[in-house]
Amino acid sequence: MNLDISEFLQIFSPISLHHHHSEPQYGHPRVFWSESEGCENNSSSADLATTPMIHEMIKSALSNTKHYWCFFLGQFWAPVTIDSRRLLSTSDQPFAVRPLSNNLAMYRLRSEKYKYNIDANKLHIEPDHMILSGGPATAFFNCRTSIDKPQEFLLDQLNDEFISVMVPVCLPFQSNCIGVLQFTLSLDFSPDRLAHFLFYMVEAIKKAGLDVFYVQQLIPYQTINCLQVTKDEIEEALKVVCESHNLALAQVWIPYEHTKGLSAIKLTGHLYNEYYDFERYFRFGDVTPRAIGEELPLVTLKDYESRYISLLQSDMYMNWGSGFCPSSAFAICLRSNDTGDFNYAFEFLWTKHASYIIFLEAILLTLKRCLPRFKFASGAEIGDELDVHNKDDRTEFKIFQRKRSVVVDDIAHSEVICKTTPKVLPREVIEKQFGKTMKEAAENLSVSLSTLKRKSKEHGISVWPGPKPTKRNRNDSSVIQINTNEEEHGAIEGISTLNLNKDVLTLKAEYSTKIIKLHLPISQATFVAIEKEIGMRLKLSVGTFELEYIDEDQDWISLTTDEDMNDCIQSSRKRMRVLPSPQPISGPSGSLGTFSV
Repeated sequence: MNLDISEFLQIFSPISLHHHHSEPQYGHPRVFWSESEGCENNSSSADLATTPMIHEMIKSALSNTKHYWCFFLGQFWAPVTIDSRRLLSTSDQPFAVRPLSNNLAMYRLRSEKYKYNIDANKLHIEPDHMILSGGPATAFFNCRTSIDKPQEFLLDQLNDEFISVMVPVCLPFQSNCIGVLQFTLSLDFSPDRLAHFLFYMVEAIKKAGLDVFYVQQLIPYQTINCLQVTKDEIEEALKVVCESHNLALAQVWIPYEHTKGLSAIKLTGHLYNEYYDFERYFRFGDVTPRAIGEELPLVTLKDYESRYISLLQSDMYMNWGSGFCPSSAFAICLRSNDTGDFNYAFEFLWTKHASYIIFLEAILLTLKRCLPRFKFASGAEIGDELDVHNKDDRTEFKIFQRKRSVVVDDIAHSEVICKTTPKVLPREVIEKQFGKTMKEAAENLSVSLSTLKRKSKEHGISVWPGPKPTKRNRNDSSVIQINTNEEEHGAIEGISTLNLNKDVLTLKAEYSTKIIKLHLPISQATFVAIEKEIGMRLKLSVGTFELEYIDEDQDWISLTTDEDMNDCIQSSRKRMRVLPSPQPISGPSGSLGTFSV
């Protein structure tokens, strides 16, 4: 039974809870907080998560988390230090509910009684039934969003029809978890499903000035040789396939081992149709790992079998039902010669297509042209006769029946150009482009800028001899201004442009609420000089912050040498950021600073 506001507040008496008196917007919860917010009893904590600034961010994130679930409770678990022990506590932290009900109030009160152990040095000390493991502590340690059932001690306040979503949060560009947002949701299906909820949730968290951890940080680049290069090739191939065949999206999943077994994480993808639900499904894969065997592409990652479904069915993650375009999906498991027996599950989604066998063959042909070093995990070549499981009626059908010679001939005469196909670039061919900008040279050679950079370094060309500066009249004060918004859709808000004139390099740096401008002679624009100048102007000690720039592949590259600085200046994007080194540092009034240059 739903309660009015006075009845709900009475349950928490004698604790005095505060709330906004205006009614929340439709689909948004009501947020509550206490006068003693962040003042955990017997706490000597100086944790960032207990500061008023973070509390305001959490309240903003909770109030802006839109949902349409029948029952919703959101609460924040913050790190505190009690009796020299590091714990997670939700006591005196903001929380949100919708609707106001007795069960949700009792769930909240019971949650406040417990703590979770996050002290790595005291994980195995004498048991205390009020200090638990798992739950938000696991999310805090792993910095990974998880979806599970609420812990058993809380289920007597709810029932089995609830799920718990644990979301560790951080400050933008930071790697330190500052706490865990827990969302407890009923499984009474409404038009809103988990993918939609997580999409709105991430938007609300980012709008509040915080961020979440993304699964791409789990990708094992260090342990799988050539995985980074292979990922770049796949990314370009997915773009070509989507645009060639008008697919809604394509994404690739890889296996990820952890303490609870095997799951799948999203390696990369391409969203071509930004229709409402497609984008939510696409973004969902960036936030949380998925259990192997859970869905079409994830089952394929487990048994290597190719699968097709003509009409996607609704589940707890997505509502593919009424009001949405009928959509089909195809999943295959491939391996690359460059990464050995490492598996990649390719997933393709599109609005329903009548001649599906011809359509699937066309997708695979294009994929083979773009990824010639890939074959099926079973060992078969792309284009060989293939058995496909039809999930609609649990039967099988074949594609490429008796078409092997046709496939080879089709590939040989194809006009589809895939940038990922290996290209030979002798030094003498590259040298003919000297005197042009590197971007112009890459276009002339029909390769990406990153490929030209890599080939140049292989040939010992460490500095690109670009065009000579145009001579200017002494009174000409104009500058060349690069508009990053035109070059990159969705550029990070607050990133400024970088200006060059004949003699001076001009940089803008954003720190907290301040923006400073640096002017350095180009001849003095070395890494050390820029690092020193930024440190002096922002009152930061050299060694307490790091510099990065974004390259042509939209990857943030560590900037540590003069060669890196030259690459940054040569880059068409010319975007930099300054961020704290792994140990957090304090900005004005104790706040952490995020910078952009």
